[in-house]
Amino acid sequence: MSMTPSRRRVEAYRLKHAAEEGRVIIYRCNACRHETPFLASDVVEIWGPEMQVYQPPASCGQCGVSGRMSVRFYMPTSLDRGVLRLRRPAGQRIVQLWEWGYY
Repeated sequence: MSMTPSRRRVEAYRLKHAAEEGRVIIYRCNACRHETPFLASDVVEIWGPEMQVYQPPASCGQCGVSGRMSVRFYMPTSLDRGVLRLRRPAGQRIVQLWEWGYY
């Protein structure tokens, strides 16, 4: 089956395009109804600019159920300033890993 032009456009839409447009990406678990909104320009450095945006994560971070995630987009307006709550990066934490070994 051939790919229609609209399907090609959807598959070609990457995280860098959403960041250029200033979009908010909202991942929603349809099992527990937990929503997590991200500003696309914040996560482009973490997830990579070539990530497919329409492909949601495999499992929910809240309840752990897999296969029930959906994704949608939102274009924030000036009325959202100070009201729209986003999940934003706050820094990195370095953790020391340990393993058992013999002397």
